[in-house]
Amino acid sequence: MASSRPTVYDVAERAGVSIATVSFAFRRPEKVRPETRDAVLRAAREIGYVPSGSARNLARGRTGVLGLHLFDLLLDRPQDGAMPRDPAAHDEGVELAGLDLDADLVPWDAVEDARLSQPQTFPLYVDEVQRGFVLECKRNGRAVLLSTGGTDLSDVADTAGRVDGLAVLPGKSAMASLASVAANLPVVVLSSVDGDGHRVLVDNEGGERMLIDHLVGEHAVRSLGWVGAHVSHDYAERMDAFFRIVGERSDGVTAEKLDEVDLDTAPDFHNVIRRARAGTLPDALVCASDQVAIAMLDVLRAEGVEAPRDVRVVGFDGILASRMSSPTLTTIRQPMELMGRIAAHLLLSDPGDGSVRPRTVRLGVGFQRGESCGCG
Repeated sequence: MASSRPTVYDVAERAGVSIATVSFAFRRPEKVRPETRDAVLRAAREIGYVPSGSARNLARGRTGVLGLHLFDLLLDRPQDGAMPRDPAAHDEGVELAGLDLDADLVPWDAVEDARLSQPQTFPLYVDEVQRGFVLECKRNGRAVLLSTGGTDLSDVADTAGRVDGLAVLPGKSAMASLASVAANLPVVVLSSVDGDGHRVLVDNEGGERMLIDHLVGEHAVRSLGWVGAHVSHDYAERMDAFFRIVGERSDGVTAEKLDEVDLDTAPDFHNVIRRARAGTLPDALVCASDQVAIAMLDVLRAEGVEAPRDVRVVGFDGILASRMSSPTLTTIRQPMELMGRIAAHLLLSDPGDGSVRPRTVRLGVGFQRGESCGCG
């Protein structure tokens, strides 16, 4: 059996010096007498000691790693109501403990793979942001610590204690827990104005204006319905902008809120279903996100209502599923990969000593034409 890897303590004992002296001999040789340094290096060679790069970084107060904290935004299955369920699909992932990893060929579960690769599960907003973050770190020779977990201070601090900077995709969490973290290292919060540190946002108001102008200008829509809960910064900003923009118009276009749908906790479309059955849906339904819109297309279809034949539907985000749904979804595309890259850039350019003021970067969005509004 191989012996354990030599440590700095082994070198110190062999050279007859303190561990601090060993550390200085490698990290700050000018601080050590030449004969002492020679003794340390000789002892290190004799026992095969190699100083750890991560240890050197830690000695300088750096880890060489940037963190991306996702909370609970990664999906391992479609959310309730987000798509029709395949009766043959598994609700749970394959239990690895039950697999024979020593077999000549480990069986592959095509049913589970099909479920996990559904575009309503992956890639979503968070997946594309993560890709941009990782790519920017790779370009700059930095490692990435990807973490998920709770929203309280201990969960965030556990990640923060192992990285030089932390990007956070907050979901619906309270960002107050970031206050103490941001005081000690650079922090970037994406898609939220809460919390301390840098922020990366998108032009939600501009996106809503594009959708409304398109529906009214190109499709002569006169009545609009909002579907989506006031559960996150993006959803809230979109909903507020939607009603404000319609209210500013002088052409008689009306707007109403139908259902506060939250696919995590309240995946219900009670008013949409009731109005569909009564034949009183507005001309167009504007959804807080693509996931909500795609779920609603399925709900409407179950009631015999088809978009865009009976009602026009639009979303927001531009996830892959919006281009693969039936009908394809008219939506607003966020620059998600760019958001991740900018988050990494902000962390890389902030030494964390308070010399860089917090920055807010707001990115433009683009109109993505689909079939659900009547285009095609």
